[in-house]
Formats: sequence, C-alpha cells, structure tokens
Amino acid sequence: MSSFDIVEHTVPCQHIREYPQATADAQETVLHLAVKQYIPKDNRDPQPGDVTIIGAHANGFPKELYEPLWDDIHARSKKHGFRIRSIWIADVAQQGQSSVLNERLLGNDPAWNDHPRDLLLMINLKRHLMPRPIIGIGHSMGGNHLVNLAYMHPRLLSTLVLIDPVIQIYSSVAPHAGPSPARLSTFRRDVWPSRSAAASSFAASKFYQAWDPRVLDRWVNYGLRDMPTLLHPDTETDSSKDKGDDSGPKVTLTTSVPQEVFTFLRPNYQGYGHDGRPINRKTHPDLNPALPSTYPFYRAEGPQTFYRLPELRPSVLYIFGGKSDVGTPDACQAKMEITGVGPGGSGGAAAGRVSSVVFEDIGHLIAMEAVDRTADHSCQWIGREMEMWRKDEDEHLRTWTHAKSLVEKQSIDDEWKKMIGGPYERPKKPSDAKL
Repeated sequence: MSSFDIVEHTVPCQHIREYPQATADAQETVLHLAVKQYIPKDNRDPQPGDVTIIGAHANGFPKELYEPLWDDIHARSKKHGFRIRSIWIADVAQQGQSSVLNERLLGNDPAWNDHPRDLLLMINLKRHLMPRPIIGIGHSMGGNHLVNLAYMHPRLLSTLVLIDPVIQIYSSVAPHAGPSPARLSTFRRDVWPSRSAAASSFAASKFYQAWDPRVLDRWVNYGLRDMPTLLHPDTETDSSKDKGDDSGPKVTLTTSVPQEVFTFLRPNYQGYGHDGRPINRKTHPDLNPALPSTYPFYRAEGPQTFYRLPELRPSVLYIFGGKSDVGTPDACQAKMEITGVGPGGSGGAAAGRVSSVVFEDIGHLIAMEAVDRTADHSCQWIGREMEMWRKDEDEHLRTWTHAKSLVEKQSIDDEWKKMIGGPYERPKKPSDAKL
C-alpha cells in the first residue's frame, strides 16, 4: 500500500471463549489475533483530533482485502476535513493470519461475540496509540462485531460505517433470498496446484470478475496459503493436482473451509427449541425458539444484535446493497426504523444520527465491488461527524476541563445541594404525655 506504513501486531484474545469447543484442548488456551496498523505516510506526526479507525472484516475474507478501501478513504479524507491517525484491523481468531497463528489450538465452535471482546482487549492494550476520536468501519459480520463492541462500551466509538451488516432476525440469509452461504461454502473448492493456477481460476470466474482488481490481487496474495497445512498435509493429492503445473507449491484457503462454515452457522442437530422441544441451556443457551430457522442450524448473534439496535449509541451510516441477499429491503427498513431510538441510543434517524445509502446495482460484497463509492459515502459521513465531534470536544474543554479546579471537579456543588432537597431534618419526637 503506497499510502501507508504498515505495522504488524500480535495480541492475545479475551480470556475464555463463548463456547467451550471453540478451542481444541484447555478452555484457558490463549488464542491470538494477527493485527495490522496502517499509518498514513503523510501523517507520521499525528495531531489531537486525528481519527483512529477500527476495521472489521466479513466472514471468510482476510483483513487485507480492505486495503483498497483504506487507500481510497485516505485519498478523500482531507477534502472532507479530517485526518487519519491510523487504521487497525484484525483477522478474527479462527480466520486469516490469526487462524495460522492459532492453527493447532482451534476447535469447531466459534462465537461471533468473541471478536468484539477481543477488539476491546486490543484497544485497551494499544490505548496509547488510539486517542479519541475512534470510529468503526465494518463489513458484513464485521459490522455485527463493531455494533457489539459499541454495546459493551457505548461511548468508545464516535460513529460507525456499517457495510451491509449481518444484523437481522434470520440466522443466515432469509429463506426467500437464496441458498445458504454456509451450504455453498461447505462444498467449495479449497486446493489449487499453485498460486498462479488459483489466480487464473479466479480471473475466469464471474464472481471474482466483479471485484475491484486491487481487492482481487490481495485475495490471491492473502486469501491463499502454501501447503502443507494441518488440514491439508499432503501436497500431492491427486484429486486437486493439475498435471504439468510446476509454478510453485500447492495452495489452499488461508481461512479453512471448516472454520468459514463454522462461523456461518452453529449446529442444532438435536432440534432444541424446535417444534416445542426444550432448549438445552448448557449447550445452546442463546437459542431463541421464537425465531425462524433454528434447526438443524442456527446463528444467535444476528438476531441478538438486531433486537438491541434501539440502544446503539454511536451514530450510524448504513451502506446497503440493492441486490444483497443479506440486506433485503425489509431488513434494511427494519434496521433504519429501530437503530438508536431507545434508551441509551443516539436518537436514531429522526434525530439525524442514523442514515443509509443503497447501491442498487451491488450485492452483499460492497467492499469488494464498489470500493470507490464506499469511500465516497464513508468520507462524507465521517467528515460531518468529525465536525460535530470537534464542537462537542471544544464544549467539554470549555465547560469542564478548563472551567473548574480539581477540587471543584471532585466536590458537591451548590446545585446538587439544592436539587437534593437541602439538609434532611429529622422529625421531632413528640414528648411523652404526662400521666
């Protein structure tokens, strides 16, 4: 990336995963995140008020696929009145380079809500590099992750850009919207005779032809890893070898197919909560039998996150895909109607704190196919929000930081004493009657 200096970090994950089989052995196993920090080359000496961005990726897509988006946002940032301090993004523990770090430690039951906790730990560990304002930009599952980070710490993120986030009442896509992504991924190809052969295969696919070429280039570089791996120890598997190809080692997906599909859906083979069967509170405590599509698989986090949207504190720009099987028109409308409108929330769309844009010609993979448009709308939103942030910050400095002494800041003021009702006077006891 020509626009950024890139610093790689490895940070530990939150202690104890949501589900016990997320790790292969001891539940106290320490997993790690592979993190990249992007520092603009033209802002190596950042100033107060420069923006820290926390990114979050979609299921199955390595963090590096969002580098073109970061480039395009950086290119537009000055025009919209803000400067980037740095951008941080981590592969979730079971995917991308994090999955390579954790390869011999992972189980088969990841929870989406593990990553928001991991992000909070990452931010706490790197707090000296992340002064306010901090904003979040998340795609698909990553949008869900950032919303849950905001639920845990409502004032941490000043605003959110949510790119077709997976936040709806369905465990996956709505049944009428198309085949389950988990079903499609379960049987996808995951071995190629070489990286160049894989690149040729992708180039011939209509699916990948729709991508921004910069994103596709990073998919070839980071979405694949050389064999052997734990799940593919044999580099000479006949079923996946093309004769005559000697242009490098065999490659497989960096995020293994099992970890991708385990992230899409969680098994409920026993049918707990289905057709009146009781819920197993030990193994499936988060299953909601009132929701559609809970058997033989479910995914709790999408519906859980949807029903809490009224309490979402940060302002939100939703970027929806008009052809998305996730952001269907009714699902988009539902999010717009309830986001931020409840106690603790931002005030919602009616207060100008939630907005949306629809790319009518794009499906769910907005960040891969419409990088420039995504950057355009993101920067317009961020620029406006940062102007408001600066005004709020100035007011805070004027009325609190610089207005009161340390003693005043820690003392009970006169207004408190007045509003509490003044000193409490105990009623006098009546004198004992004389006999």
